[in-house]
Amino acid sequence: MSTFSNSSFDAARYATSRPTYPPVLINMVLDHHLRGKTDGEGKKKALDLGCGTGQATQLLPNHFASVLGSDPSNVMIEQAKKQSSASNVAFIVSPAEDIATKVDPASIDLVVAGEAAHWFDHTRLWPALARILKPGGTVAYWGYCSAPRITGHPELTPLIDEYCNSDRGLGPYFQEPGHTICDNLYRDIIFPVSEEWDSASGKRVYFIGDIHFPDLKLPHHPLPASDAEKTFSVDEDFQTEIILSKTMTWAQIEGWWRTWSPLHTYLEQHPDESARTGQGKEGDILDRFVYSLKERLGTDDVELEWPMVLMMIKKRSA
Repeated sequence: MSTFSNSSFDAARYATSRPTYPPVLINMVLDHHLRGKTDGEGKKKALDLGCGTGQATQLLPNHFASVLGSDPSNVMIEQAKKQSSASNVAFIVSPAEDIATKVDPASIDLVVAGEAAHWFDHTRLWPALARILKPGGTVAYWGYCSAPRITGHPELTPLIDEYCNSDRGLGPYFQEPGHTICDNLYRDIIFPVSEEWDSASGKRVYFIGDIHFPDLKLPHHPLPASDAEKTFSVDEDFQTEIILSKTMTWAQIEGWWRTWSPLHTYLEQHPDESARTGQGKEGDILDRFVYSLKERLGTDDVELEWPMVLMMIKKRSA
């Protein structure tokens, strides 16, 4: 996490290399958020916590009168400002847990956090969110596994997991507990149970397909048609198809992996490897990993996919 605040961090490459969120995701959030509200209600102000370079923030300006993005890293906020062209979007530097000191009470309709909630201290954050949300306002978190899967090649998942998560790879260099929370698809983040919250509105959707996370054993519902008025009419927790994927060249894949904070930490602690960066089979830990994947696949580009979760809950209406 501290890597993202380092002035030398390449926020631009980080922004361009990450997978982009598909429309069905924000449609599902809005469907849940606006359900039971009158026309025009609930659309005044949205907040993106841990906004990073503004990837999730960019989903919101067409749906809300004003949007605020917040992140503890000034490097990330500066990149987010460069990438944002919407006139109704603003950004501030702030940790999520301090947001109640930056935002007026009962002023926010929707709070989102994309690939960020695993860093939050929810013992402090849930009370802060209860203060800044309007009655009937919504919190929506989504996150995806750090280790991607290669579409159509489940046999390569153990190799990817070894690099990303094992003691022989980057496992010891991730910041915890955030890494584990993320890779467990936010099942460690417990919905609040205090009286300000509508516990019955709590819902989790797992975009995992049929072969990932077999331990979940939830009802499976297919994705709706792209022109469907409602994203899902299901109130229970469930699983569905993977929606987050990206086709990348090997250079793009390596560029994305080079933005990883655990790799930065690993190379700082192994300067001998850092000196070999870019030397393929004889290079650093990432070079060797990418070389082994390329040998097995023999393709010019690769489709990566990420198991993902969406969790949502509402503040009680007045």
